[in-house]
Amino acid sequence: MEIRIGYVSQSLAIFQNTPSSTFTYKRFKEGTYESSLAKAIEVGRRNLEATRRILYFNAAHGIRLYRLSSSLIPLATHPEVGIVPSAVYERELAELGEFARGHDIRVSMHPNQFTLLNGSDAVVKAAIRDLEYHADILDGMGMGTECNMNIHVGGAYGNKAASAGKLVANLPGVPERVRRRLTLENDDKTYTAEETLAVCEQSGIPMVLDLHHDWCNPSAAAGTELLPRIAATWGERPIKIHVSSPKSDKDFRAHADYAEPEAALGFLQACKAYGLQRVDVMVEAKRKDYACLKLAEDLAAVRGIRRIDGGVLHM
Repeated sequence: MEIRIGYVSQSLAIFQNTPSSTFTYKRFKEGTYESSLAKAIEVGRRNLEATRRILYFNAAHGIRLYRLSSSLIPLATHPEVGIVPSAVYERELAELGEFARGHDIRVSMHPNQFTLLNGSDAVVKAAIRDLEYHADILDGMGMGTECNMNIHVGGAYGNKAASAGKLVANLPGVPERVRRRLTLENDDKTYTAEETLAVCEQSGIPMVLDLHHDWCNPSAAAGTELLPRIAATWGERPIKIHVSSPKSDKDFRAHADYAEPEAALGFLQACKAYGLQRVDVMVEAKRKDYACLKLAEDLAAVRGIRRIDGGVLHM
């Protein structure tokens, strides 16, 4: 079984290279619309250039899984600005996508926690606008549907079952270009892995299992018990999981600098026993690329696991 390990947004090993520089609406209003729009577009262009450097770094270090920053294009979803990434940055996005595909790097995105499809009509409308922005970036890069956008089920709003059902009911109103990339993840307080999986099975959306969240907010059934059903939601696409370690016993929900190998090992062994050909492991740790490569090194020290590239293992 192949294991690909990746990280989120920023490579700490690259000096002064952020893909998340901002340009606020307050600053936007300080100039004319035309001059402020030009400045916002230029900030986005610098973020995409930073992303290009990160993809080069990943290719050079054998990292084939990477989550793009959600803050690549400032003010893209603001109703008074409305930058369409695939139109404004057509060349830049196409080049990023060509490079990622050429080096077999699976990219993904994770909109913020307020992007919910089971809230009020206003919340859902804003969520769809935000998801369309994310989909436009991935579409502009020419990426396949294995390159997904991950969100949470959302709030319980006093009735968890009804609120989960509202997400399923709202999906027909979500544009196809968004729906075909969506994945759902269990969260650390509200929807357990088992509850999230039920929504995924109802809606046909793949499930991303977050192992840390599963410890914080456990299901009656262990993640390994749910594995056959989780794998089925992905069809022919490689499944993806999230791995992180608690910052401390007191601050258990927060992410530590690095992810301990035990966090992933048991589940990966279950994936191997189940017969999966590949599992993608997104490391959510403060030390980003350093944590990704350290987890690969730590897992490679386990008997029966061989490291074949920087972030690629064989079990």
